[in-house]
Amino acid sequence: MRQLIASIVIIYSLFSATAVHAIGELIGGDLKFQGEVVAHGCSIDPLSKNVVVDFGEISARTLYAEGKSLPKAFVITLKDCSTAVFNSVTVTFSGTENTNMSDRLVVTGAASGIGIGFEESDGTAISLNVPTTALAISGTSMSLNFNAFVEGEPNALSNKTLQTGGFQATANYTLNYQ
Repeated sequence: MRQLIASIVIIYSLFSATAVHAIGELIGGDLKFQGEVVAHGCSIDPLSKNVVVDFGEISARTLYAEGKSLPKAFVITLKDCSTAVFNSVTVTFSGTENTNMSDRLVVTGAASGIGIGFEESDGTAISLNVPTTALAISGTSMSLNFNAFVEGEPNALSNKTLQTGGFQATANYTLNYQ
C-alpha cells in the first residue's frame, strides 16, 4: 500500500509540475529581420530628394526666336561622401520622353508644343537614360550642377502652333557609382 501511495504521489507530482510550468508559458510571436546592405559613395542630401525647377514665365516669342528658353540651374547635393568603395559618380535622368523630340521630357498641362531638356553646367547636352560625365568624388560633400531648359518642338515652332499655359513634367535621377 505504501508503494501504491508513493507511486500516486510521484505521478501526481510529475503532472502538477508540468501543469504549473505550462501555465507560465505564453505563446509569443515571430521575429522578422530585414534590411539592406548598400555600397554608396555618398548619401543624397534630404533637400535634393525632391528638387523643383521653376521656370516661371517663358515668353512664346522667346521660344519662336531662340528655339528654347534660357537654362535654369539646379543642384543635386550629396553628403557623407567617401572614396572607400567608389571614386566617381554619374547621374542618369529618366522620365516620359516627348514623342516629337528625342531626349526631351513630355509636359502636361495647358501648354503644348514644348519639351524639357537637360544639360551639364558647361552646356553639354544630356540625353535621357544616358549617364552624365563622371565626376570624381572628393571631400565629404559634393554639388552636382545641372541646367534644365524648355524647348519648342520643331513642328510647333515652324507652324507657329505653340500653346500657352501652365505645364509640368516629372523626371527621376539615378546616381551611378564607379
